[in-house]
Amino acid sequence: MNKLVNHLKCLDWALLGAIALIFLMGLLTFYGNSGDHALFWRQLTFGLAGLAIIIGLSFFDWRIIRDNSWLVFFFYAIAAALLFILFGVGEKVRGVVSWFKFGAFNFEPVEIAKVILVLVLAKYFSSRFLESRRWSNIIVSGLYAGVLVVMVLTHPDLGSAVILMAVWLGLVLISGIKARQFLLIMILAAAAGTFLWNYGLKDYQKDRVVSFLYPERDPLGGAYQGQQAIIAVGSGGWWGKGLGQGTQTRLGFLPEYQTDFIFAAIAEEWGWIGVLILLAGWLVIFFRLSQGALGAPDNFSRLFISGIIIILGAHFLINVGANLGLMPITGIPLVFVSYGGSNLVSMCVAIGLIQSIRIRSLSRGAELKVVEWE
Repeated sequence: MNKLVNHLKCLDWALLGAIALIFLMGLLTFYGNSGDHALFWRQLTFGLAGLAIIIGLSFFDWRIIRDNSWLVFFFYAIAAALLFILFGVGEKVRGVVSWFKFGAFNFEPVEIAKVILVLVLAKYFSSRFLESRRWSNIIVSGLYAGVLVVMVLTHPDLGSAVILMAVWLGLVLISGIKARQFLLIMILAAAAGTFLWNYGLKDYQKDRVVSFLYPERDPLGGAYQGQQAIIAVGSGGWWGKGLGQGTQTRLGFLPEYQTDFIFAAIAEEWGWIGVLILLAGWLVIFFRLSQGALGAPDNFSRLFISGIIIILGAHFLINVGANLGLMPITGIPLVFVSYGGSNLVSMCVAIGLIQSIRIRSLSRGAELKVVEWE
C-alpha cells in the first residue's frame, strides 16, 4: 500500500491538474449546450478512461519500448495498416474518411498514429544521435513520416498531415541539423506544397485557404465559419454570457462548437476571464512537459517528450489560430478540450508514458543518492 501511495505521489500532479482544468472547461461547455447532455456523458467517459490509461501506463516500464526496436516498428506497422484499411471500411465524416465506426463510438487511427510516429522517430534518432546530420538519416526518417502523411492526405485529412510533418521537422531540428540542410528542406517543402496545391488538394480544401486570405469574397460560404467564430469570441466580453447562454453556440451560428470551435464557444460563454484561465492551463502543460524534456534521462525520452510537445503545440496553434481568424480552418481539435475520444485517449497514452519516464527517473535519482551517501 505504501508503495502505491509513493508511486502516485511521484506523478506530475501540476501537469495532470492543468490537463484536468482545461478538460473540465470543455466538459462544462458541452453540458450547457447539449440538450440531452449526451456529449457531456460521452466526454466524461472518455476522460475517465484517459485518466485510467495515464495511471495504468505510469506503472509500465517505458524502457521496454526504448530497448526493443521491433516493438516500436510493430506499433508503426499497426498504425500504417489501420490507415490503409480505412480506404475500404472507413466511415466518412464531413467529407473525410478517417474513422472506424463501432456502434455509437468512432475511432480515428491517425490520432494514435501521431504518437506512434513520435515513438518511431525518437527511437531512430536516439540510436543515431551523433550521426543525425547525415542526409541518409534525414531521408530515412522522412520516409517513416512520409508514408503516414501520404495515406492521411488521400483520406483526405490535410490538418493531420500537417501535424505529422511538423513532428518530423521538429524532431529533425532537435536532433541537430545544419542550417543549409534546414534551408534545403524548406525549399523542398515549398515545392511539395505547390505540387499539393495544384494536384492534391480537394476544391473545398482550397476554398478554406482562399476564404481565409480573402474572406470578403465568400462571406456566406467558405468564410462563414471563421467569421462566426470571430463574432463568438468578441461577443463574450470579459465575463462571458454564461454556460449554455452563448447565442452563437445555442442558435447554431457557430458550427461544430464542440470540436473545431470549442475555443470560440468558451470565449463566448466564459468570457476573456475564462480564456485566460484556459491559456494559463496550457502554459502549465507546456512548462511541465518542457521541464520533463530538459530533465529526461536519455535521448530517446527527451525526443519522445519533445515530439509530444510538438503535437500539442501544433494542435493548439492551428485550432486557436483558426478560431481567431489567424489561420485557415482545417478541422484540428483543441487537445483535452474538444469533444472526441480518439484524440483525448491517444494523448493520454502519451502523457501516461511520460509519467512512466518521470517516475523511473525519480526512482533512479533516489537510488543514486543512496549509493553516494553510503
